[in-house]
Amino acid sequence: MTTSSIPNETQDGDSGEPPRPSIVDRIFGNQFVLLGLLLTLLGWVAFTRIWLFVLIVAIVASVFLHEMGHFLMAKRNGMKVTEFFIGFGPRVWSFRRGETEYGLKLVPAGAYVRIIGMHGLEEIDETDEETRTYRAQSYWRRMPVVLAGPVVNIVLGLLLLVVVFAGFGQPSKDKWKIDTVSSGSAAASAGLQPGDRIIAFNGQPVGAFDDFTTIVRAQGGSSGELTVQRGDEELIIPARIGWSLNADGARALQPLVPGDRVTKVGDVSVSSYAEMQAALQRFIGPVTITFDRNDRAFTTTVDGPIAMPVDGYRGFLGVSPSSVLVHAGIVQATGQAFQAFGDTVVGSVQGMGRIFSPSGISKLASQVANGGSSDSSSDSSVEPVNSGSASSSGSGSSTSSNVDRPMSLLGIVNVGTQLGEQAGWAGVLALLATVNIFLGLINLVPILPFDGGHIAVATYEEIRSRISGRAYRVDMAKLMPVTYIVVLLMVGLFASTLYLDAVDPVKLSP
Repeated sequence: MTTSSIPNETQDGDSGEPPRPSIVDRIFGNQFVLLGLLLTLLGWVAFTRIWLFVLIVAIVASVFLHEMGHFLMAKRNGMKVTEFFIGFGPRVWSFRRGETEYGLKLVPAGAYVRIIGMHGLEEIDETDEETRTYRAQSYWRRMPVVLAGPVVNIVLGLLLLVVVFAGFGQPSKDKWKIDTVSSGSAAASAGLQPGDRIIAFNGQPVGAFDDFTTIVRAQGGSSGELTVQRGDEELIIPARIGWSLNADGARALQPLVPGDRVTKVGDVSVSSYAEMQAALQRFIGPVTITFDRNDRAFTTTVDGPIAMPVDGYRGFLGVSPSSVLVHAGIVQATGQAFQAFGDTVVGSVQGMGRIFSPSGISKLASQVANGGSSDSSSDSSVEPVNSGSASSSGSGSSTSSNVDRPMSLLGIVNVGTQLGEQAGWAGVLALLATVNIFLGLINLVPILPFDGGHIAVATYEEIRSRISGRAYRVDMAKLMPVTYIVVLLMVGLFASTLYLDAVDPVKLSP
């Protein structure tokens, strides 16, 4: 007797029913779940770190407006746009209107549009090929499409600069006030306070902070009178200018560096350069010295006796400046914005040149290999007296030597968050202006896959067409190797900077 084999769920092979989707598939395949996750994450960021939320939204908006420029010009010039999405990765939510699908993807790291025939390698429906593709359009119809994105970012950057200068003001070149007072310094002893404006020293008017610094450095160890504006009062405050080592003094007392101030030689406290000179002459053999560096106490050991140079010091008051903001009218602010725009363009071009130069690539590779940059002023023979007592001098700049390296999106958001906490909207908008201008400029680089690459290809095609008297189109397949190399370089730069920004983030002093 024979029996037929009846498939069932306990047997190997096809059960006749489709396999049940896994939990991961059910989560990432459900648009409502993904949308809920994304909104929950953004809500948590907004609740816990508002400036981080502002930076994320602002940067996504900048890229979105860039792509919106491409989208609107492509539509206006009769090209077919099949997709317009914010973000990348799994699709969270989308809808179709006409021939275009609009939507949101899980990773809010930008936006993109898909214009058919843009890259020349895709297969296009015959009904669209001759009339609706990017590559079928004339030169003068293609140019606005590729230029629109960078132009939007550059114009947005200029507008943000006008808002900053007109609405928040520009730092005055010759007016400043005290931001921080170093503990134990001459300024602290004299009773100077954050917010004070030093107007004159010994009756001599002082302008910019650098000019005041020059006066103070020449007065080390001397007494004088500071004219100070405190609120509505003008005070005369007597002060004895402190001191710190200059380059000659630091050279004689290595591993100390210019700006260090010795407070003890052995167990002997010293309050002046002359006392330190005398103490170093008395000790024979190894002696521990204690010194201040950026408001931190350190110790190191040197071999005495040491003959210090007579002029191995400079005056040191112990204050750091913050700028006094000067507001401008719209016309003046617009002029200042164009000047700042020019400075940003020059700085961006020079920066890109440094990054992609052999020395810049070598430096970046070295930083990655070393796990980030280190403080060049540190020395293994110098130890902090109390590592928990660090406080910034408040210079308003980066406390890390990594400030001059390229930054990833993570680094930009990190710096922007710190600027928001320290300078508020003025700092954040100024950073966003710079980001938009740079985004517009880098997209004009005449290499694929940047917009500038499409401009270069279209311009070459137009010149060849005019010379030959018939339409000419570049074989995009031949340019793909160059495009892949550029993409690989950009991916390498992105990965390197992302790694450095994760392990050695730039920190701005308050």
